[in-house]
Amino acid sequence: MTTSIWDEIKDLFKTDKQLEEERQRKINDALDAENSVVDKLKELEKQYNDSLPKDEEPDLDSLFPKDSGLKEIEYTQRSDDDIIAAAKKENAYETSVKKNQIDDKYAKAVSALEGDKKSAKENLAESYANLEKLYAQLRENSLNDSIKRGMARSSVASDKISALDTAHVGAAGEIERGYGETVAKIESDISALEKEMDTALSELDIKSASDLHERIQKLKDERDKTVKEYEKYNNDVREKNDKYALEREDKIADYLAQKEKEKVEKEKAQQAYEKENGYSGDKLDNYSKRYQIAYDFYSALSPDVAVDALKASPNMKYYLGIYYDKLLSSLKSKESTSKRYF
Repeated sequence: MTTSIWDEIKDLFKTDKQLEEERQRKINDALDAENSVVDKLKELEKQYNDSLPKDEEPDLDSLFPKDSGLKEIEYTQRSDDDIIAAAKKENAYETSVKKNQIDDKYAKAVSALEGDKKSAKENLAESYANLEKLYAQLRENSLNDSIKRGMARSSVASDKISALDTAHVGAAGEIERGYGETVAKIESDISALEKEMDTALSELDIKSASDLHERIQKLKDERDKTVKEYEKYNNDVREKNDKYALEREDKIADYLAQKEKEKVEKEKAQQAYEKENGYSGDKLDNYSKRYQIAYDFYSALSPDVAVDALKASPNMKYYLGIYYDKLLSSLKSKESTSKRYF
């Protein structure tokens, strides 16, 4: 949209304020009309960006694993009932073993004494047999001697036989008393052993009850100690994992910041190169099209408005890149030519 020479003559009769207001209105109208141009430029930008190789997103989980490798230990503590039941079972087994040992010990001792009783009885029978044999021999010898002397029916012979009978009865009594004393001693020893065994079993029961209490308390203490150790370990793991997570976030932030810095530096270097050498390839083709669209739009504006409208545009520098200055220079040239003509 150009301005005729008659319009310019009319402007000579307007105040500076009117001219500035009219000029600002034209710039605003141009900016409003620019929206259709921006839409076209956006589409060209999209086409160009879609043609670019896509930057691969860094695998942050691979570079900075979420898991520190430290694991908490799952531990189910033993209940009091479980501890008591286990302690009773172990205690009952040990008590049973000790009772069997006591029973075996005293059973062997009693068995030995019972053997002594049996031997004493056998010795008694043997002593009786020997006594009878000796008595018979002495009685026979005494009778034979009396016969030889012709005194078989005398009172002397009778007295000898009577003396032998008395000695026989006395010897038998001695043997019986000896046997009785031996058996009595054995029975006494057996009775003493039985009392001793009862005492040992009673003491074992008392000790077993005490051991059970100590065993239960020991198992509880071990459980409580283990629980504390696991709690301490798990707390340490949690603290280290929390610290690891914070450090991981810092490392990721540093890594991304460095990547962004490298990207910005690369883009600045590319921009500097392109400012010096211009675009090339697909980028050259794309930006040339953008320039042409913008050029056609701004060239259609009044030369005295086009330059300021371009400068006021919030979009053109972004979409035109290095072609922005080229367009601005072209519009300034047209504006200058227009003024010279006038």
